[in-house]
Amino acid sequence: MSKAKEHLYEIDLMRALIILGVICVHVISFFNLFTVQMTGVNLRNDAALTALHFTREAFMFITGLVLFITYYGKPFNVKMFLGKRLKLIAIPYFAFTLLYMLFTQTYMPTPHLTLPLFLQNYGIALLTGNQFFLYYLLISLQLYIIFPWLLKFIKATERYHGLLFGISFALEIALMWFNKFYLQMPAGLHLPGLLGVLVNYRDRIIITYQFWFIAGALVAVHYSKIKAILQKYVRFIPWILLFSFFAIGVHVAIDRLVQHQDESQTVLVLQPLMIPYSLLATVTLWSLGMAWSRVRLDSRFRQISRLIKTAAAASFGIFLIHPFFLHLVQVTIYRLHTTAAERVWLTPVAILFVYFSAMIVARLVARIPYLSYIVGQKSTWHSQKKLPMQRGTVRENTAS
Repeated sequence: MSKAKEHLYEIDLMRALIILGVICVHVISFFNLFTVQMTGVNLRNDAALTALHFTREAFMFITGLVLFITYYGKPFNVKMFLGKRLKLIAIPYFAFTLLYMLFTQTYMPTPHLTLPLFLQNYGIALLTGNQFFLYYLLISLQLYIIFPWLLKFIKATERYHGLLFGISFALEIALMWFNKFYLQMPAGLHLPGLLGVLVNYRDRIIITYQFWFIAGALVAVHYSKIKAILQKYVRFIPWILLFSFFAIGVHVAIDRLVQHQDESQTVLVLQPLMIPYSLLATVTLWSLGMAWSRVRLDSRFRQISRLIKTAAAASFGIFLIHPFFLHLVQVTIYRLHTTAAERVWLTPVAILFVYFSAMIVARLVARIPYLSYIVGQKSTWHSQKKLPMQRGTVRENTAS
């Protein structure tokens, strides 16, 4: 296993690209609203969205990976862990839930809204993570709460990690099959009591994503060994990924043109196809990250290296802040009355605008004492009093 203090530069590139993928999904989803169903542009967007929907799982994989790299096989204090991790995730969760609700009121005001009603809605939002994309923070809170037990479980099953990986993978496939082919159907939408509540919010319950956290944990425990295996067979990854893109296209064509399924079903994140595909996409990003870590200090890549470092450090803040700029893009596009041809080239422009605008704001907020906590960064007021961190050490990122 990697040394505790070794900084995984390959993860920096993964974070930077994954959050870019998240923004691509949200921007393309918006522009797809303007397309006519079953046209070439519509089907192309569906394929792009499906191909990009690995980002949720990849972020969760990184979460498990970095947590176990940091804490596995070392002295572990539950109270200190929860105090540190929950503070850096709960503060952003409470803060951005409130900010999103206040922001929504500026363009979608609720008639007769009173303070008690607002506080009630705020409580519901905290319980359900229903504001924009805060489901990820709600899942992270669940992970941190059970992490001490998960740490013990991974340690206790050290002799059976291969079997554990297989069982977890099979369970994830079964859960995704059940979700797509039963829970998405009318019979699955009207389950009684607590079961119905759990089903309605299944996309923000940790069990739905158990494989990605366990996979990240197992890779962390056997990091050097798995990394060596990946480097040995890395030349095959582009060909396998190319085949996967072809499979995604076939999936979209069959779902839409043959089975006449609804678009939401085709691009569904929680479906069996996405498990092996997301795993392959994550491994591909990891291999790219390893290649990047070997050349990052080359003078030819100095500016790119700085950008990747900044994007990785700001990734959690970008995730939290980008809905504001995404809304600005949406309002602008509607007001400009754009044509179909204009929207084709405006899509990448919008993606870059949202990505870099959110990055700049996230970095600025991270430098403000105490306010930095809302983007998951420790206050610079305290960090300035400490000695500079030695080169090469791990710096935890709240997004993981």
